[in-house]
Amino acid sequence: MADLEITIKYNSKPAKLALSIVVLLLPIWGILVPGLLIWMLFGLLTNLLFFSHIGNDSAQLLGIFLGLLLIVVLGVKAVLNLADNRIVLSKLGIELPFFLGNTFGLKRTFAWAAIRQAQLIESETKREIILCTTDGFPVYLDVKCMANEELEQLLLGLDVWAVNCEKSPQLQALQDELQETAGKRESPSYTAMWEEELSRRYSSTAYVPLEPGQELQQGRIKVLNQLSFGGLSAVYLCQRHNRDLVVLKEAVVPTGTDDEIEKKAKELFEREASILMKLDHPAIARVVDYFVDRGRHYLMIEYHSGQDLSQLVHQHGPQNEERVLRWALAVLDILSYLHGEEPPVIHRDVTPDNLVLKNDGSLVLIDFGAANEFLGTATGTLVGKQSFIAPEQFRGKASTKSDLYALGCTLHFLVTGKEPVPLSVSHPRAVNENLSEGVDKLVASLTMTNPDERIESAQEAKAWVLSLLEKSGERAEMTTI
Repeated sequence: MADLEITIKYNSKPAKLALSIVVLLLPIWGILVPGLLIWMLFGLLTNLLFFSHIGNDSAQLLGIFLGLLLIVVLGVKAVLNLADNRIVLSKLGIELPFFLGNTFGLKRTFAWAAIRQAQLIESETKREIILCTTDGFPVYLDVKCMANEELEQLLLGLDVWAVNCEKSPQLQALQDELQETAGKRESPSYTAMWEEELSRRYSSTAYVPLEPGQELQQGRIKVLNQLSFGGLSAVYLCQRHNRDLVVLKEAVVPTGTDDEIEKKAKELFEREASILMKLDHPAIARVVDYFVDRGRHYLMIEYHSGQDLSQLVHQHGPQNEERVLRWALAVLDILSYLHGEEPPVIHRDVTPDNLVLKNDGSLVLIDFGAANEFLGTATGTLVGKQSFIAPEQFRGKASTKSDLYALGCTLHFLVTGKEPVPLSVSHPRAVNENLSEGVDKLVASLTMTNPDERIESAQEAKAWVLSLLEKSGERAEMTTI
């Protein structure tokens, strides 16, 4: 499949004015001058054919001929360059129109790695995006020269491809504003770019998962069935010592992986596993062991029977708002515990698939993202739920606020029955108009794409949820959770 290219029209008034002037002069450089060239060429050929040499007059004629030819070439080039108002984005870099290039238009393409900073500068007369590059030549882009939909694509391109680019808070605020507007449209403009890039980063590398009946650790663990698998990992329901049910999460380093990367990935996996084994919370599935068997890495996780929230919504549709808020309180209690550890523990995968509703009505959080980060380090891909990953986690800079973003996406799914648009501020009320404004604002605040504008902590989010429940007359019951 061909790599995705996004084309943005940059309607520069100075470039349009220059193009208009060149076109107005077309009768001179496009008609009169070519006519003179033909006449002079005829004269030069006559001298060569009949006089077999070029005299002084002919030499002067040749010089004038070449000068006029240069005028025609420059006129044609000016039209082509000034008429080309396209900014082209691809995973290789950003290609600028002639009049936006540096060093007199000789440098028109920048690799994403060369863009180290992006800022929004505002004044009374102008709003400009400045791209600071490693070669010291900044690029100035007038916001007014791009349609909102295409400006949004440019900013998303920085998020998706320019992973080392630092965006200013003002520019991030502009992107949030554009994305909120996009949420009101039927088809957000950036969906194609996001889905193409995620399909590349989340690309599956085929491997053979374990089959029911296979044994590990010299027969101590027996695979009963596959719960899920894809890419380079799988989750199995197993039996240990022929009696206890456990869940195994398997991660495989692909053959041919660089030795240094493989070593780093293994160290990360072991470190994360040892941290997870120390956690002790009644609503967190306990990691009881980790081991390596025949080159594959395994986390052994405590088994909890019940239905995950993804299955529940697919079977019964969007859930009642108050019920979802009660679940949110339970998850925030878990996140408060994890984020309060020293150092803070980031789950990295707070999604409906990993929230199991037990038979007694309580929730338990399962399947930590440790193996996901392990695989990502080893393979250069991302493993996880595409619609629930925070922008900063996508760029490899996960924080505790990334878990809050994933929770906001999860709440969106629970009350609408639809996964949110990736890398965006979620407004579930745009999908389900029966939702309260309070819940819509909560989800939007949890999913702000700029972490600095997101809800600060699980405790702050918990206070917000309790306030919403108080308004619905449920506070007395909720405070016992």
